[in-house]
Amino acid sequence: MVLKKIVLFLSLTSLCLKFNAQNYGVGIGFYPTGVEAGLGLRTSKNNLFFADIRVTKANLYTNPSLGLLVNEASAVFRIVQYDKVRLHLGIGARTEWNFTPNQQSRYGFITPLGVEAFPFPFQNAGLFFETGFYTTFSADKTVNLGLRSVAGFVFYFIKKEKV
Repeated sequence: MVLKKIVLFLSLTSLCLKFNAQNYGVGIGFYPTGVEAGLGLRTSKNNLFFADIRVTKANLYTNPSLGLLVNEASAVFRIVQYDKVRLHLGIGARTEWNFTPNQQSRYGFITPLGVEAFPFPFQNAGLFFETGFYTTFSADKTVNLGLRSVAGFVFYFIKKEKV
């Protein structure tokens, strides 16, 4: 069952990787504030569709039987796309890997809604604000509903043109 969910998680992201950006390649997101701080990877800056993959809330301890790791993979559509501002909405998979005894891992869905702003003179870096409604399920059929928010910094790498 877990293998099927991992395959679904990865196939959702690979679908968005097929879209190539015009001038910018992948982007790295640093989310230091919000409910779930972490790191992310975005597949493009200029396309209407992109994939957003992130690892957040990584609480790993020296004791290997303790910890929590939350990750998400979303297919995202840019609703508004101007030079300095982009508004997006997406659908994705969310996993909450729990390594603590008597705690179950959870799997579910998320719908991120966010904005990227590029106020700097160099247009490959910007600020990022997002919230997302999520629902997760555990093996004992417990349903969790939540709202998570993040804010941070995003940096897109400029693609080198092939000669």
